[in-house]
Amino acid sequence: MSLNSAQFNMDLPDDWEDQTVFTFKGPEENGIQHNLVLIVDNDPDNISLQDYARLRLDSIKETLPGFELMGDQEKIMKSGLNAYEIIYKWSPSDDKIIFQKQVYIIMNNKAYNFTASFSKKTIKTIGIKVDEIIDSFTPQGD
Repeated sequence: MSLNSAQFNMDLPDDWEDQTVFTFKGPEENGIQHNLVLIVDNDPDNISLQDYARLRLDSIKETLPGFELMGDQEKIMKSGLNAYEIIYKWSPSDDKIIFQKQVYIIMNNKAYNFTASFSKKTIKTIGIKVDEIIDSFTPQGD
């Protein structure tokens, strides 16, 4: 299934700002309701992709209990787009660990922030499908 995000039109007053968030629900497995969240940032402050990702990472470190960075790297997606990927785990409770992957892309004066959650097992299984979904992303022009 191919998804085109231009699903509606709406007029906003000048003092309102589009903070678009898309949530895609995946399968429930290993106690995790898998999803992929895409946030469209229409004002990425004219900074580099790496700096943008680092600012988001600093914010994540401060807010998630038991945060542990597993890895971060620049990458080229199958579409040829430059991206920055961060993988980390955190503990919302003593008996639960959540692995998350975030991928950032800046293009056409917009930043696209993808976030997906996994268990230790599903980051290696469902994570592959999520990577394929993100790799299929093609932003539309302004």
